[in-house]
Amino acid sequence: MDTKNISFEITDNGCRICAIYNGHQIASVFFVKIGIDKIMISDAEVESSYKNTDIELQLIEKIISIAREQHRKIISICPYVSDIFIRHPEFDDVRLVNYGR
Repeated sequence: MDTKNISFEITDNGCRICAIYNGHQIASVFFVKIGIDKIMISDAEVESSYKNTDIELQLIEKIISIAREQHRKIISICPYVSDIFIRHPEFDDVRLVNYGR
């Protein structure tokens, strides 16, 4: 799979980021903005054929970019996403806490 052909869309009134490959949604992350300084990630879905690829990381990087631009911290209650945060200390500047792990 050529990851250059993946696009990312923010949907559901800004509460979900979807990864689109060849016109098909292959992954998404659901989140909600809390107050003026937090984002809570509640769930992540990745099609089984795309698990353990860099798609998950790219989705999380999109949310991290939003958090950094808006000066927000991220709370994850999704175990899947919490594991990504644990493996990537470079995201510690936006991570508030991992409840999913």
